[in-house]
Amino acid sequence: MSGRATVAVLLTALVAGACDDQIKHLEQRTPFFNTMSWQPSVEAFEERARTPVPGTMPIDGERTYDLMAADTMLVSPLAGTEADLARGAELYSQFCTPCHGVTGAGDGSVVGQNRIPNIPLLNIRGELTRGYTDGYIWGMIGNGRGLMPPYQRIPAMDRWYLVAYVRQLQAEAMAEEAAAAEAEAAAVEAAEGEAATGETGETGATGETPGTGGGQ
Repeated sequence: MSGRATVAVLLTALVAGACDDQIKHLEQRTPFFNTMSWQPSVEAFEERARTPVPGTMPIDGERTYDLMAADTMLVSPLAGTEADLARGAELYSQFCTPCHGVTGAGDGSVVGQNRIPNIPLLNIRGELTRGYTDGYIWGMIGNGRGLMPPYQRIPAMDRWYLVAYVRQLQAEAMAEEAAAAEAEAAAVEAAEGEAATGETGETGATGETPGTGGGQ
C-alpha cells in the first residue's frame, strides 16, 4: 500500500471515530435526542377544541359564531324534508335525549331530584324555545349556555339537522295543544247544550212554568 493510500485510510478512521464520539456526547448532553417520539399529546375529546383567532378561517373551513352572532346572522339552509328530519332524529337520540327527553319535554333520564334541575329551558317544546330563531338554537348547540355544555364536536351542518328536528317536535306539541283546546271547547259546548235542554224540558207545553196553575 502506498503512503498516500495509508494516509487516506487513517484519515477515514479518524473522522468516523470523531463522529461517533460526537453522537455519544450529544446523547449524554441531550437525553431526549433518542426519545423524540415520547412526547406529551392530547387524546381525542380530552380537551375542548381551541377557538380560532378572530378574523381567521379554521383549517376545516367552518367559521365559528358566538350565540348572539348566530342569532342575528344565520338562517337554516334546510327545507325540512323527511331525510332532514330523519338525520335530525338520529342526532337527537345520540346527543339530546338524556336532558331534553324523547319528545323534548325536558324529562330526560338525567333530570330530576339530585340530578339536573328541571328548568324551563329543558322543555324545548315550550313557548320559550319556540320564540328562538333557528340561528339561536344552532348557536346554542355549538356554544352551550348555563347548564348546557357546548357541542362543538357536532359538525355545523349536523346542528342544522338538529334544529329542523327541534322544530318538528315543537310543531307536534302545538298540534297536541290545539287538539286539546278544541276538545275542551267541544266539551264546554256540549255541557252548555245539555243545560239548555234541561231548562227547556222543565217548561210546560203551554210555555208556562209548572205549578202556576195556568190561571189568573
